Amino acid sequence: MNFPERTPRPGVTFRTTLRGGVWSVSKDGDFYGDYFSRDQAIASACFGARAIESIGGEARVLAGEDLIAHRDMAPGPAEIAL
Repeated sequence: MNFPERTPRPGVTFRTTLRGGVWSVSKDGDFYGDYFSRDQAIASACFGARAIESIGGEARVLAGEDLIAHRDMAPGPAEIAL
C-alpha cells in the first residue's frame, strides 16, 4: 500500500471571526468550523496551526486582524479528551 507524501503547505492562515453570534474559523478563506465561544474557536484554530507546523509547514492564527501566539495555546489536561 502506498501512502501519499505529507507535504507541508506554505503559509496557512487560520482566522476567527464573530458572525451572527457564532464564532467561525476559516483556513485560507475556506470554512473550518463554527464554535459557541471565542475561546473554543481560537483553541481549534491553534490546534490546526500546530498540526500544519508538525509536518513542517508554516501557519498563523488571526483573531480578526490580531495575531495570536498559537504555539503558547497548548491544551491543558482538562481539555484533552480521552
